[in-house]
Amino acid sequence: MSAHEYGETLARLHRIHQQLSELRTRLKRGPARVSMARQKLAAIEGNLAATQDAIQKTKMTADRKQLQLKEGEAKIEVTQGKMNAAKGNEEYQILKDQIAAAEMANSVLADEVLEALDKIDQLTAHAESEKLNVAAGEEELKKVQAAADLEREDLEGQVAKAQAELAEVEPRLPAELKADYQRLTKARGEDALAAVDGEECGQCYVSMRPQAFQDLRMGRIVYCSSCGAMLYLPPSD
Repeated sequence: MSAHEYGETLARLHRIHQQLSELRTRLKRGPARVSMARQKLAAIEGNLAATQDAIQKTKMTADRKQLQLKEGEAKIEVTQGKMNAAKGNEEYQILKDQIAAAEMANSVLADEVLEALDKIDQLTAHAESEKLNVAAGEEELKKVQAAADLEREDLEGQVAKAQAELAEVEPRLPAELKADYQRLTKARGEDALAAVDGEECGQCYVSMRPQAFQDLRMGRIVYCSSCGAMLYLPPSD
């Protein structure tokens, strides 16, 4: 194999490995976008669930305070009955003070019930808004999933085509190079190969030794002394 053929073969293989690396990176982006859409939807659903839980708890609080309010009103009625039957001014005054205290407590409870009911109304309105957000999130997830599926089919087709091209070109490598090539590309992918830029490694930019550069021009196998990449001279246009 001439130096030109050697460089041309490695350049083509490098291009294919670069293409495969890019395609595989793009293949990973689809599931990542779907995962992000799912996480976003889960967060929205979590907000809705928290709001619905707050509504339930507030309703329980309102029910409890309304029950306490009814009990307080009943207690006032009983005390009023006792006050009407009081036998003396002292007993009458005591019962009157008890009614005043109970009415004060009931007034506070009534305010708390109203606050709870207002809060329920606000939370319910917020929950309705969050339900719309959930619906929008579900629709967005469907769109992202559909786009990812479509893109995956296209990218997998491109990967298969690139792999077929790789299988066509790899047998052209010199026999003494194939084992190292397979080992390096399996471990490093596109970084296993590097074009020479001037007299420097195109990957790590370390200058080549003069003898190594001459060997490469003669079509011999040369590795970068710094990064270990398999070097080649890019074919001239």
